[in-house]
Amino acid sequence: MREVVVKAVVSDPYDGLIRLLSDAQRFGFELGASTLVTEVDGSASVTLTLSVPTRIDVQLVAARLARHPVVRDVDAQVNASEASADYLYAMAA
Repeated sequence: MREVVVKAVVSDPYDGLIRLLSDAQRFGFELGASTLVTEVDGSASVTLTLSVPTRIDVQLVAARLARHPVVRDVDAQVNASEASADYLYAMAA
């Protein structure tokens, strides 16, 4: 498993968060953390920290979570601290 940080913008805070969490659970991703920040226009920024199998590409994670109309934008990246640890491990090997 590796830690992936997903950042999404949703048009409705409740619906967007529920759909993102539901999909993450359905796909078997483990939830590490979540934050939701509402904006003045009624939209929200959601950040999810998920543990996903290493065989799954992070862009596939983003694509799976972007399938609902309420989700405006999704970006997924390997957690920076974990990516650094992987790099250092590879360099030492």
